[in-house]
This record gives sequence, C-alpha cells and structure tokens, in this order.
Amino acid sequence: MAISRLLMTMLAPLLFLMAAIAAPAGHAQTAGEVSSPASFVDVCADKSKERGRLRFCDEYFVQGLGAGADPVLYLRDRITVLRSQHEAAAEAKYESFLTAIYLTAFLAIATMVLVAADRRIPGLARWSTVTVSAALLVLIAAVAVDWLGKYRAEHSAQVEFGLLRDEIEVEAAQRIARGEQVTTDDVRKWTARMHEIGRRFAGHFSEGSATPDFDRFEQDN
Repeated sequence: MAISRLLMTMLAPLLFLMAAIAAPAGHAQTAGEVSSPASFVDVCADKSKERGRLRFCDEYFVQGLGAGADPVLYLRDRITVLRSQHEAAAEAKYESFLTAIYLTAFLAIATMVLVAADRRIPGLARWSTVTVSAALLVLIAAVAVDWLGKYRAEHSAQVEFGLLRDEIEVEAAQRIARGEQVTTDDVRKWTARMHEIGRRFAGHFSEGSATPDFDRFEQDN
C-alpha cells in the first residue's frame, strides 16, 4: 500500500502536466472546426491569377455550401454560357451593321454620282438608275437599322446576365461567410430574374428586327 501511494504521489504531477499540455491542442482543434470558411481569394487563387482579376471558382462554393452548391453552380454555368452567346452575337451583328453602312452605302452613293454625271446616258435612263440607286440606299439603311436593333438587344442581355451572375456570386459568398445555406427562395429569385432577362431579350430582339433570325434560337442556345 505504501508503495502504491508513493507511485500515485509521483505520477500525479506527471498526469497533471500531460493534461495541461493536451488541453490547448484539443481547444485549438475545436476552434479550427468552428472557424470561418476560407476566403475565395485563397481557394480561387489559381483562377484569379489565370484571369488577371479576382474571380469566384466552383471549389469555393462546393467547400462552403456542400450539396447546396448545386443550384448555384448550375445557374452560374447557364448564365455564363448565355452571356458568352449574347456577347458573340452582339459582336457579329455590330460588324454586320458597320458593313451595311460603310460598304453598301458607299457603293450606292458612288453609283448615283457616276450615273448622274455621265452625259452619255439618256435623261430618262439616267434618272431611272439614280432612283433605283436611291431606293437601294434606303433599303440598305433599313437593313442597317435592323442590325443595330439586334445588336442593342444582344448587348443589353449580355450586360444583364453579367450583373445577375455577380449578384448570385456575392449573395452566395455572404451566406458562406455567415455559415448559412442558400435557400429555396434565393434560387427562385435568381431563376426568376434569369427568365425575366430572357423574355426581355426576346421582346427587344423582335421589336428591333424586321427580319427573322432563326439561327439565333436554335436548340443548343
């Protein structure tokens, strides 16, 4: 008994010291578990470096939201694709507008001037040719206005989709920072805004265009 008491007396300080050392480690582990999520600046460093500016990445939302990131990732991807399509279409239609204005208008005006100045052409034929050239110029002007209307519709949709993507990313990041999840109301709100932009684009596109553009509304769009 005396030996046991002696051993207990000697081991007690050692056990107390071991417990004191282990306590901070356990406390640090608990603190790490409840610490705030990593910043997207760190998680998305590679993407930010690649793009030359700060950008959110999929990994950030997956880490912060888990399975709740699925609707956010889908909407971001869909909006990014739509924005890219509108950007490409806007550039193509603006180039068509410039071509219609500069090239065809120049040819029409040159024809009018040359025909009017050529005295070898009889008067009636001369003015008939001038009238046809003027009509062609009016037609080209109408086509140019048509391309301009399409360009405005495409560019407007491009800007709106970009703003919506920024809104989704910022609001999702705020919820991650607060330790919350994206709610069904959030997804419905973002989806409704995406639909509104699409409907608004369809209205502006049809109003600004007198000629159909069926290729713009293929299934893969």
